[in-house]
Amino acid sequence: MSPFKKAKKENTEIKSNASKTDVKKLSMFITIVNRGQGNFVLKLFESEGANAQFVQYGEGTAQKEIRDILGIEDNSKEIIISLISQDKIDSAKRELEAFFKVSKRNRGIGFSIPMTSLIGMKFYQFLVDTL
Repeated sequence: MSPFKKAKKENTEIKSNASKTDVKKLSMFITIVNRGQGNFVLKLFESEGANAQFVQYGEGTAQKEIRDILGIEDNSKEIIISLISQDKIDSAKRELEAFFKVSKRNRGIGFSIPMTSLIGMKFYQFLVDTL
């Protein structure tokens, strides 16, 4: 058997495995909130079907003088990166907006970036928890 025929057979097997998985488009939703509010955001996106989430701590960039004028005491932030199906983005945004409206202490920003490509079906399955 020639190497070309063997490679062709392997590609056929990969394609048949890929067709068994319902591939959905993913988005990366980034939320920046005051430190201590990240757990709510994690739970919110988990309830919306996000299987992979990452938390990073950060600091705001405003100088102390500006923060004093604006009445901002603490500029410690949590940055939450959630990978979520694009069809659930609208629902997640509504829930996040409701969280921000509940209290003046709940401040932050959220935005999504569509993921246009992923390499590897196993990696995709890991992200959407379908292994």
